[in-house]
Amino acid sequence: MAKIMLVEDDAILVEMYEAKFEMEGHDIVVASNGQECLNLLEGYTPDIILLDILMPKMNGFHVLKEIKKQPQLRNIPVILLTNLGEAQVDMNQELARALGVNDYLIKSHHTPDEVVEKVMKALSA
Repeated sequence: MAKIMLVEDDAILVEMYEAKFEMEGHDIVVASNGQECLNLLEGYTPDIILLDILMPKMNGFHVLKEIKKQPQLRNIPVILLTNLGEAQVDMNQELARALGVNDYLIKSHHTPDEVVEKVMKALSA
């Protein structure tokens, strides 16, 4: 059983991923924006973080930078989630890799089963 933090502002996607991870026997904590994520991380250490890029209050790249600054959090695997267009994806993937992201998924290209599979792969690496 993994402890998963999902940082996502789309309520429908949250419900879908929550249900899928819970069905697989994992604990999931949800933050609806970047600031809420950082607040939760003050008292909770997940095994992996699924982090949306485009969110209110603080985007995923700013959250990622803050996570990587903190010694107790910097080694937590992070998978970025996005629905950005293809042109923006290439540029953002390079930035994501430079910031130490484990994977980068375009939400509309992956089923919940595939996302769970990617999370399990990242955790076993």
